[in-house]
Amino acid sequence: MAKIILTAVFTLITVSFMCACSSSRKRDPVDLEETRRASLEMQSLMDMASSRAIPPVDFETGSAVLAPSSYAMLDRVAGLLLRHPLLKLIVEGHTDDVGGDERNETLSLERAGSVKQYLASKGIHPDSIRIYGFGAKRPVSEDLSDRGRALNRRVEFKITTRDWESVF
Repeated sequence: MAKIILTAVFTLITVSFMCACSSSRKRDPVDLEETRRASLEMQSLMDMASSRAIPPVDFETGSAVLAPSSYAMLDRVAGLLLRHPLLKLIVEGHTDDVGGDERNETLSLERAGSVKQYLASKGIHPDSIRIYGFGAKRPVSEDLSDRGRALNRRVEFKITTRDWESVF
């Protein structure tokens, strides 16, 4: 079966150095330093992803089963989260516009769930990961060619140090 390449797009890194301004509690200097280091490490992962040095997240066509080629990149994300336990991860699944809306939303959520399950198997606490499936609702490309659709089949990661209640 042909593989669908879902580019791991590290977007909207919300690793916040100024979380104190969004919260009344005082941040511990050690926590702030850990957050700074995690941000630098995440930036490094982003640079590698944009240069294609990190393999993309792969799934079989129409499937939510992770391909073995995805493990290396997800292992790096797991390593980051294990080294910085204050971080929380949001995993958003997206699809192209092929297929029905309901099936695409289900598939995108299942793919995000597969990423969460894999990271949990590596020791990441499941409560520190939130998943969402957007189907074809948030395209990054309006191009309806195979190339444009491939860009829309993706998993995006967002990192935050904020409490879930303050994020959503």
